[in-house]
Amino acid sequence: MEIVIASGKGGTGKTFISSNLAYYLHRNIEPIVAVDADAEAPDLLLSLGGSKENLFKYTVTKSRKARINQSKCISCYKCYEVCKFQAISIENDKPSVIEEYCEGCGACSIVCPVKCIEYYTRATGSIYADISYAGVPVVTADLEVGGRNTGDLVYLAKERAHEIAHKNELKHVIVDAAAGIGCPVVSSIAGANILIVVVEPSPSSLAGAKRLLELADHFKVKPFLIINKFNLAPAYTDKIIKELQVDALGRVPYDDVVVEAYANMKPLLAFNPNHEVSRKLTSIFDYFVECVLK
Repeated sequence: MEIVIASGKGGTGKTFISSNLAYYLHRNIEPIVAVDADAEAPDLLLSLGGSKENLFKYTVTKSRKARINQSKCISCYKCYEVCKFQAISIENDKPSVIEEYCEGCGACSIVCPVKCIEYYTRATGSIYADISYAGVPVVTADLEVGGRNTGDLVYLAKERAHEIAHKNELKHVIVDAAAGIGCPVVSSIAGANILIVVVEPSPSSLAGAKRLLELADHFKVKPFLIINKFNLAPAYTDKIIKELQVDALGRVPYDDVVVEAYANMKPLLAFNPNHEVSRKLTSIFDYFVECVLK
């Protein structure tokens, strides 16, 4: 089963829930494999203690970029006019491609009357898998600085994770998605079985959660809800549950111990298993396993 943990905005505690759920399942239920699908800022491995052993790492070279042959260019500027990504600039009366903006869509080469535009590929990013110090294997999608194609990178990372799961007869894959509803999030949710939406009690988080639920409905993924930091605004927490109309797994209080656990690169359940927040997480995960996974 593929379980995605996502949030409509950053800072809600998505990776906090992901890392502790992965640790809980791996230690108490059965071994699992986790995926860090936040390709622009992956930190799931760090939150699980860092790398104890690297299993593999390889570079993905799929980013298609345009290049203008200046010796053939007649400076008609049609490529400049057609580019919707503002990836072509005019320098010394000649068009040139800004690599970081280019999506390789091909529009410029189609309108070029002298066919002076060609394409090449550059590194999109890397995929690597590690055994974390918490014991959980983590497959990470890591985007190259200034890179695009995050959706494809996330898809490849999930594919590698499922290969590991199949090889080792593991039933579950936990995916820590990126914040928002962009390409990496779409790739994270597509093909998943369950979506856990992590929400904090704020209007922006509620708005983001609503957009995520639209994605879940589109991909026919069963959604659940966890309210994190609920004690910062208990009344707004009730509003969120009422408006979203999604099965709520539970509410997690805010406490500085979560920050301490992060600073020590440990999931809270390992750092301080007897803390009030740890007991609350355990209760939520127990309910999830008994009522959803089984």
